[in-house]
Amino acid sequence: MELVLPSRSDRTIMMATMAVFVLGLALSFSTWRNLRQQQESFHEHALVTARAIATGIEINLRRELQLPATPEHTNTLLHLHRTLAKELLQDYIKRTDARFIGLYNPLGHILLSSHNDPKAIQGQLPTIAWASIGNAGEWSGEMNFEGQPIMVLGRISHLTTAPACPDGQCPPDKQPPLLLIGVDMTHHLAAFGKYKRTAILQTGYILAVTIVFWILLLGFLQRNEQHRRLQRLESFNARLLDNMPDGLLTLSADGTVVAANPAATSLMGGLGLVGQPLSGIFSNLGLTPDRQPGQDWSTLKTADRHLEILQLPLKDGSEQRLVLIRDRTELAGLERELHRNEKLAAIGRMAAGVAHEIRNPLSALRGFAQFFAKKLAGRDPEELYARTMVQEADRLNRVITDLLFLARPRQLSFAQVPLAEIFREVHTLLSMDAGARNGRLEQWTDAQTVQADRDALKQAIINLLMNSVEALPEEGGLIELWSEPAASGTWIRVRDNGTGMSPEEREHALEPFFTTRDKGTGLGLAIVHTIMQEHGGSIQIETPATGGTTVSLFFPANQTGSST
Repeated sequence: MELVLPSRSDRTIMMATMAVFVLGLALSFSTWRNLRQQQESFHEHALVTARAIATGIEINLRRELQLPATPEHTNTLLHLHRTLAKELLQDYIKRTDARFIGLYNPLGHILLSSHNDPKAIQGQLPTIAWASIGNAGEWSGEMNFEGQPIMVLGRISHLTTAPACPDGQCPPDKQPPLLLIGVDMTHHLAAFGKYKRTAILQTGYILAVTIVFWILLLGFLQRNEQHRRLQRLESFNARLLDNMPDGLLTLSADGTVVAANPAATSLMGGLGLVGQPLSGIFSNLGLTPDRQPGQDWSTLKTADRHLEILQLPLKDGSEQRLVLIRDRTELAGLERELHRNEKLAAIGRMAAGVAHEIRNPLSALRGFAQFFAKKLAGRDPEELYARTMVQEADRLNRVITDLLFLARPRQLSFAQVPLAEIFREVHTLLSMDAGARNGRLEQWTDAQTVQADRDALKQAIINLLMNSVEALPEEGGLIELWSEPAASGTWIRVRDNGTGMSPEEREHALEPFFTTRDKGTGLGLAIVHTIMQEHGGSIQIETPATGGTTVSLFFPANQTGSST
């Protein structure tokens, strides 16, 4: 069975996914920003180192070379003391992180260099570097020098004081020299690389933990959703099994009932079913299958029950079986009723076709039989034969009349009929017949009136009483006729103390032409049943354990108007 159940975790999953996505973006941006700031910090640290070296060089050069304050004399002294100045610069290369130190005039010509190839770094400087040094007084940038990263600082040296020029444009020989220093960035970049790896690993770890948590959350939500769907499905199945009209049993491999729904308990008479063998339950209820229950429907019958049973194996390897039980008592009654009505319809068609063809010659035969009975009066056995012909002709005429009653639609007129009056009339008609069989007829009315057609009601009661008279034992008996009020109508009951009826006789008693008497037509109860159908009522036949037969007619209340 497929069920559509609403999902409640989609919104939660979407929110969790968005949260993980936003967290990932925030961590990535934060890491990038920290790396950027740290890179700028290392850059600033290298630049501060270069400035400190530049200041130290300027101080030492002025002190060792005793440079004058004017730029033109400074350039001359640097040229004269080139060897001493170069040794001083090389000493700084050894003692500091500086990899290159050089002094240049404002036109970019080398004055002094710590490197054997003074143009090695000069050629790598961008053109804008010299312009920036001249305009801003300082320029810095990163580049590779001899395969190593360095931070280059270029600025106007403080070896001399800047001259005062009247128009602000001094000639190159009067301008102070330019100082270029290249500081080794290897250690700075190594430290930055470690920091970068650590930051990336931390960010990756946090993201990994977040993703793992997200995956666990998804798993939890899916498991919770499956658990909720399972609960809903179990609840639905439980309600379905508890409210289904058919009985459902679960049998173990040895045929013991291990589960039963309320409908099965009700169909089995309200007994405790769990723990009992199925065959024992059927035996206790008097139910006998028409064949061994299997994977086809089989029938279980009692006097008043009609059950159908189907067994199906569970395909889960447990060797358990499902037993489906459904009550077809009402359906079986409707099928019998339909079969009975079909027979009545066939009888009606036959009766309507042959009644007149039989009655006309039958009247002539009865007339001749009466004539011969008078002519042969006193002669035996001729007179007996003639009177027997008259009696059988009358009997055949009654059969035809009953057949026409079953076949002919009638217009019923419903009214409140006084039962005491009807009971007196039928008592007058049949009391002598009961007395002829040493029986007596007793009657009483607990219900005073009934909503019915007077003539049809009287005919139904007469037919029942005539059957009871025929059923009385030879030594005499008692016939009781009474009425009872009911919540939705009135019961009229006829009871005798005759031999009673077997279950098979009760099952076929309402069928036309079914009789157990030699002289019976089998149409009396069929006519009563037709009358009750036209009244919208019912007929019940019971044989108590004490013997005899009780036939009950139920007339519903509020039966107004007329019915055809």
